[in-house]
Amino acid sequence: TIKVIPLFELHFLLPMAGNLCAWLTPVLLTIGCVALVINLLHARKVNKSLSDDIENSQAEFQVASVDATAKDEQVATLTANVATLTDEKNQIQEQLNQLTAQVTELQAEKDNLAADLEAANGAKKALHEEMDKLHNQLIAAKAAAGMPAEVSEEKPAEGA
Repeated sequence: TIKVIPLFELHFLLPMAGNLCAWLTPVLLTIGCVALVINLLHARKVNKSLSDDIENSQAEFQVASVDATAKDEQVATLTANVATLTDEKNQIQEQLNQLTAQVTELQAEKDNLAADLEAANGAKKALHEEMDKLHNQLIAAKAAAGMPAEVSEEKPAEGA
């Protein structure tokens, strides 16, 4: 059962309400200050963490920057090496082309000399055959003339 108190009987609660405001305000202010201090400490912790992250990122960036500079220098060196090697390759290719042309020229000259040698050997063989024929005719002519055939029987040397 609920007892209903008439409004005119609540006058005794007014002094308690004033007393309640007197202690409730400082309690609420204290709770607010504690909340602000906790928020402040949390903000400092977050700021410290972010500051550490920024320092780490800057250190990593500096290391990456140094690495990038080293890589750039390495690329420049390799590019210079490639250019040098390309020049050397072109020079060697030019020399190879010249030597190939010389070999072709010498091969043609060798083929011409081989043909000349073959022709000379054929002419030599023909001359030896002609000489043998003339030698045989000489022997026959000396025999018919009654001359001694002893000197004429000898054939001239083939290499002469």
